[in-house]
Amino acid sequence: MSDSKPLTACESGTTGIIEARTGKAFALKKGQSLKLINTHGAQVIDFFAFALDVDLRPLPPPAMHFLSMQHTRSGGLRLSPKSGSKLLSNLRKPIFTIDEDTSPGVHDTLVPACDSERYRQLGVQGHHDSCAENLQIASEEHGCSFPKDLTPAPLNLWMNVPVKGDGSLSFVEPVSREGDCVVLKAEENCLAVGQPQTTHFPISLSRCPTQPPQENVNQTERSIFPLMLTTFFVWKKGEIPSFKLFESDRLLAFLDIQPLSLGHALVVPKHHGAKLTDIPDESLTEILVHFHVVQALENCSMRTTEGLGIEWPAQKTDMDKLKALFNEVKAKM
Repeated sequence: MSDSKPLTACESGTTGIIEARTGKAFALKKGQSLKLINTHGAQVIDFFAFALDVDLRPLPPPAMHFLSMQHTRSGGLRLSPKSGSKLLSNLRKPIFTIDEDTSPGVHDTLVPACDSERYRQLGVQGHHDSCAENLQIASEEHGCSFPKDLTPAPLNLWMNVPVKGDGSLSFVEPVSREGDCVVLKAEENCLAVGQPQTTHFPISLSRCPTQPPQENVNQTERSIFPLMLTTFFVWKKGEIPSFKLFESDRLLAFLDIQPLSLGHALVVPKHHGAKLTDIPDESLTEILVHFHVVQALENCSMRTTEGLGIEWPAQKTDMDKLKALFNEVKAKM
């Protein structure tokens, strides 16, 4: 951060709601606390913080230091911080303390912020909002700037990324509940920036852009299974390659681009609901629920590498082979 102008500290009692795919920023004085509320229970917050000097001025490189997940893990000897944990900077200094956590305490410190390259690898064409971009925009609104290649790994509050016995990771539904909150106390002056769902806060935050566009879904639906909903919304817009097998007014069927086995297909209702009970009866007459059609395997030795089982061994995508399979299936329909 190169701007030397002092920032205005956020006033105590400030509250707000951050809409999807946007960001805001606020300066905190040492001793101020922020309360993050997960209003629907399933949203993740990407949280960043950068230290400010005694006059609330941004610290220029090389004096700049920021919330660091690797130093927090090392200092606390934990993968996931808990109530009472110190959140450390890259200089190993406490920048926040978790004063309270009413959730089950499942948070992630391993996964980096999403960025333009992440979405390009997912097949998105053109611009897509990202947490890294929101960090830049929110900071620049306060006259702060820093190198775009400096995006620290955030504290992903309520993100559920379990580590399996073999060392592999997986993304699963958050276990946080409606109304769960985390209270963080600033241990030094800082600029805090993040990516939450609906939040009440005295800091800077933004809604995670992995959610579907606001105009397409209501408030509750935006908070439930955001990654799954986003995939289907982006697919519908044509930003991700798709191999549609069947479509009606209420139903879509298409090949999975990360199949469990050859011919793995998905069948989903077009109505976007947070729960099965949100799907209208007329849609359920065609399909009971979003389900996967997976090839049964007679050779038991293959069950550990593909097919449906206790694990979910998604296969690497060869788009040329998938296209050939698509043409073969369509020819037989």
